[in-house]
Amino acid sequence: MPLTPRRAALAALHGVAATVVVVGVTAEIVRPLAPALGVLPPASAFFEDAYLARAAAYRGPVYAVGVAALLLRVGVVVAAAATPAGKRATDRIIAKVGPSRPVRAATAVVTATVIATDLLLLPLLLWVGYVHDGAYGLRTGGLGRWATDWLATTGPVWLGVAALSAGAYALARRLPRVWPAVAGIAAAVLTVALTFVAPLVLEPLQFTTTPLPPGPVRDEVEQVLDRAGRAGATVVVADAGRRTTRQNAYVSGLGTTRRIVLYDTLVDQRPPAEVGQVLAHELGHARNADLLRGGLFAAAGVVALAYLLAAVATVRVRRGRQRAIGDPRAAAVLLAVAVVANVATAPLQAAVSRRAEAAADLAALELTQDPAAFRRLQIGLTESNLSQPQPPAWVTALWATHPSALARLAMGEQWPVMNPSETDDGWAGHG
Repeated sequence: MPLTPRRAALAALHGVAATVVVVGVTAEIVRPLAPALGVLPPASAFFEDAYLARAAAYRGPVYAVGVAALLLRVGVVVAAAATPAGKRATDRIIAKVGPSRPVRAATAVVTATVIATDLLLLPLLLWVGYVHDGAYGLRTGGLGRWATDWLATTGPVWLGVAALSAGAYALARRLPRVWPAVAGIAAAVLTVALTFVAPLVLEPLQFTTTPLPPGPVRDEVEQVLDRAGRAGATVVVADAGRRTTRQNAYVSGLGTTRRIVLYDTLVDQRPPAEVGQVLAHELGHARNADLLRGGLFAAAGVVALAYLLAAVATVRVRRGRQRAIGDPRAAAVLLAVAVVANVATAPLQAAVSRRAEAAADLAALELTQDPAAFRRLQIGLTESNLSQPQPPAWVTALWATHPSALARLAMGEQWPVMNPSETDDGWAGHG
């Protein structure tokens, strides 16, 4: 069969989509890594028994709520897709929106299911994030603050779900043969673009940030930036203390929007040398291009998901279970597939994140050459955040985006031996 211009265009689109997947996966495979640590020391080598008991008492219910929330999130979408009650609810939504508006109807089904799920999860989140955290002194804000933060977090997700659903269904109806490639590529571009605009659009919904004030902490920060060849990099302080006592930091943005955000709880409560360690860790992420790598990996996942949904829809059409690729009555089914796929790949996503965080820890040690401050920081952060030094293996597999405190402490202990020749010269050229 001759290759017509139409076929060539279709093949090119599928080729671009495949390239996005290959590039995204490669970005996380071929990347700076930290060496293996071997057998970790016992938690009692760094933490008092009283602390370990308190952390276990706090974390146990948190893990239980996490499991319940996971089961509920999967259960709701599966029930919406596969039970008679769920199908009746889908039919009512479609009838109300209008069968003659299939894109709007499908968007309404998906968005309503997501909102219903979040509302059903709300009591669990309220208990763990407000009641339980308050009982252990980790919450500082009142109920109004907690509710505002919850809405600021979930509201943009609802809007994003609606926009993506509408776009995907519109493409599926107009381009039934090639929509997964177009939708996947578009979503991949949006994923990277969202990373760029997040500091300007999303983060202000959660934090008010201000420049780091003059003082010993700022002096330390400027020294670390200078050693990293990043003098003049944007470092701001977020007003996290109005809602929590937890200490944290993160890097966000790409290119001109890239910045490092320090929680005010961290700046106010940790010595300057330890804040410098946190900054060095975040600079390690920047040096390793982790935000870009993460964006590319997420883009690969989005493209793969688009093809999975297209395959499911195609099989259902062939078997007579839905009328067409863009049938709004299949919206709940495709949402369930997407949610189950995300849950199934969660251990992979967590493992990829842990690799990146371990590499950033190594970069921080290379930059600061101060394993003693690194050790003090890891112990201090663990205790202030009531973390378990070594969570259960299943918790690590499902949710842990960072190495355990014991793994990080072991790296600090082993670093002088594992990399005795490393100096901060390895940072040259990364400004």
